[in-house]
Amino acid sequence: MKWFFLTFVVLLAWLGNRAILESFSSARAVAGVAFNIFILSLLIIWRSAYFFTSPRRQRGLVVGHALLMFAAGIALVGAGADAFLAGSCEGFISAGQKSNGMRSQVAIYFQNLGYCRELGIGVALLGIFLAYPSIRLFVGITRRSSGPPAASVEL
Repeated sequence: MKWFFLTFVVLLAWLGNRAILESFSSARAVAGVAFNIFILSLLIIWRSAYFFTSPRRQRGLVVGHALLMFAAGIALVGAGADAFLAGSCEGFISAGQKSNGMRSQVAIYFQNLGYCRELGIGVALLGIFLAYPSIRLFVGITRRSSGPPAASVEL
């Protein structure tokens, strides 16, 4: 099963990057960064789950999950910023005849009210909310790995 999962992740990375890099735009660049962080998180989770033992395994799974949530946050920030800058809700509305999904209905509702920029701000804030714990975790790991803090002198 572990090699099937790795094959799936590699195939997903190859197909996803081909689709993202088909044409260049700033929205696709942000999506590419988020997607590749997502792929990296899956690889870290895979390696930790199958090749590490208890303490390293747990740390690897935590870092992999944090990267996964960070990638989701980046994707939402990018989608929200794109909607805000374009002033359009089209990025949230499903293409095709059946746009009955909850996301599409909410986006159509905000579009009818003329609040697409506000919806973009809300989605970007949701992305920041999702990414913030991961950022704090990475900052904490960086601080701990740089060594103990300097001793303070009290007078």
